[in-house]
Amino acid sequence: MSTLETIFDLEQFTSLVNNELNNGLPGFEAQNLMSPSIRDHALKTSDPSIARDSSVLLLFYPHNGQLYIPFMKRTTGNNSHSGQISLPGGKYEESDANRTITAIRETNEELGVDCKKIKILGFLTELYIPVSNFMVLPVLGYCEKRPEFKLNEFEVEEIIEMPVSQLLGKENISNFTINKNGFEIHAPYFQAKEHKIWGATAMILSELREMFLRAGLIQ
Repeated sequence: MSTLETIFDLEQFTSLVNNELNNGLPGFEAQNLMSPSIRDHALKTSDPSIARDSSVLLLFYPHNGQLYIPFMKRTTGNNSHSGQISLPGGKYEESDANRTITAIRETNEELGVDCKKIKILGFLTELYIPVSNFMVLPVLGYCEKRPEFKLNEFEVEEIIEMPVSQLLGKENISNFTINKNGFEIHAPYFQAKEHKIWGATAMILSELREMFLRAGLIQ
C-alpha cells in the first residue's frame, strides 16, 4: 500500500517530497511520457528562445484523510487554453519578485486561495508550451488545511478537486484522439472526474507521478 493510501500525514509527505527534490528531478523524460502528438509539430513552428516566463502551482492539501490537489476548468473564450483543465497559474509580471510569487498570486486571483496559507516545497522541471509560447515553471506548494476556494468566474468555470493517489494511479491513465484546428491529435490523459487532463498539464503531472513513485507515495 502506498503512503497516500494510508491515513495522510502532512509532515511525512513534505519530508518525502523534500528528499526526492534533493535527489534530483525525473526531468523531461518523465514529462514526455504524456506528450500529445501535436507537440512535435508545434515545436517546429515555435521559438523557445523568445518564450514568456510563467508558472503554475501544484497545491496539495489534506481532505477527508487524503492528499488532494485542485485543478480548474477555464471559461470558454478566444485564447488557446479556453475550456481546458489546467493548474492555477499564468504569466510572470514585472511586479512579481519571481515566478514562485507569480504562481501564488495567480492561485489567489483564480481560485481565491489565501496567499499567506500557501507554503512552498520546491519546483519541477520547466516545460515549454509551443501553442502559447510560455516557459512554465511548475511550483510545488501545500496548505495545512483545505483552502477556502472562491473561483474567479470570469476566468474559471469550475474547480476540480482530486485525491492525488486516484489521479496518478496507473489505471487512471488512458489515451484519446481529438480533432483540433485541422489536426488529428493523439494524446494520453489523466481522468479527473468527468474531465480529461492532457497536454502540458498532463506532462507536468507525469513528472510528479514519477517522483511520487520513486518516493513510495503512490504505486
